[in-house]
Amino acid sequence: MAVLLGSLAVVAATTALLYAIPNVNPTTVALTLLLVVLGAATIARLRVAIVVAIVATLALNYFFLPPVGTFTIADPQNWIALFAFLIVAVIASQLSTAAKDRALARQKAELASTLLASLSHDVRTPLTAIRVAVENLTGSLSPEERHAQVAAATSEIQRLTRLFDDILDMARIDAAALDIDRQWVGAADIVDAALVSVQPIFDGHALHVNADGETEAEIDPRLASGALSHLLENAAQYSPRHSSIVVSASVEADGLHVSVTDEGPGLPADEIEYVFDRFYRGRTSHQRASGTGMGLAIARGLLAAVGGRVWAENVPEGGARFSMVVPGRVRGVTVS
Repeated sequence: MAVLLGSLAVVAATTALLYAIPNVNPTTVALTLLLVVLGAATIARLRVAIVVAIVATLALNYFFLPPVGTFTIADPQNWIALFAFLIVAVIASQLSTAAKDRALARQKAELASTLLASLSHDVRTPLTAIRVAVENLTGSLSPEERHAQVAAATSEIQRLTRLFDDILDMARIDAAALDIDRQWVGAADIVDAALVSVQPIFDGHALHVNADGETEAEIDPRLASGALSHLLENAAQYSPRHSSIVVSASVEADGLHVSVTDEGPGLPADEIEYVFDRFYRGRTSHQRASGTGMGLAIARGLLAAVGGRVWAENVPEGGARFSMVVPGRVRGVTVS
């Protein structure tokens, strides 16, 4: 509706501007209004473009074809011109809409291709590791070696589980099918839940957590901790081993605030606005870490479902900081 009203307003403004020009040529008017119709067709659905085309045709008739000020047309040739304008406007709208639909279809195909390529790698790698570990378990191993193989297989199974959870979350986000269950929770509860799901990734990193425990927010703990887990995973992937990762979490007046700061290479200035796009992986990511490029996009989608937001920035001393806010009512912790 907003696009329709905006397009009609442009038709009205264009008509008024052309009407103010003395002795304006009707052909000039028709071509100008046709450009308006084409503009509407590029940003709106076909039915909106057709409505705009009809209104533009009526404006051309009433204001510019003699006798001006009526919907009567004195010259039969102007009837032909008027219908030709309407037909051209409708056909052009159809062609523009079809071209736009083809562009959307191409984009979806490219996204699907990118996803399949990423998944084929990210699924094959843990499956290969699990197969090797299981095959090794059939041999003669010491208890220590057997424990190491079981641990390796378990780690890769957890990796696969996270991958399939990401796919399911992405599907739920696309379908707007996320169930929201708000509960009273503290900042530390959200951080603890997120860390449990990504703990194996943090081997070799020094993790520092500063979480407020004096207030609670009424939010969905599953969605909040799920979004945070992706920020934590991203920090672990793109920061050097043995570097520090700092998690700060608190409940403010407007809800839960969490930030994750790493000591990695930081974010190129021209990539910051794209890091939350689906399947986007920056220039340095191909050299440092594997992944499908879904994690940060999922975090944004989970938070958007509850009215939250997430953003990224570089810190002056080096590294990157990812911050998120989950809105909700706030109360003090009641000690029973």
